[in-house]
Amino acid sequence: MATVFIPALMRELCGGRHSVKVTGSTLREVFANLEPECPGLHDLVIEDGFVRPGIQLAVNGVAAATGLLRSVPKDAEIQILPALSGGEGPPPRRRIPQN
Repeated sequence: MATVFIPALMRELCGGRHSVKVTGSTLREVFANLEPECPGLHDLVIEDGFVRPGIQLAVNGVAAATGLLRSVPKDAEIQILPALSGGEGPPPRRRIPQN
């Protein structure tokens, strides 16, 4: 069984668990099988059959370039990596005093 690590902001959907063991030979199967354990998580990660923009999936520490078609080895570790945002852009320029 693969272990899916749940980001802190999504743990409420999984009863507070930080990881869930689930079966599946592809990421698509893993997330379909994860839905009964974590209702609503599937829709946070997948939209119209694709990984949502702003979400990255990794299998054993390697980004899943093939998306939900990525094969999942037995005993794999799967990370859900939501995009980070924030900040206000580059810092303002400092004025250098002219003598």
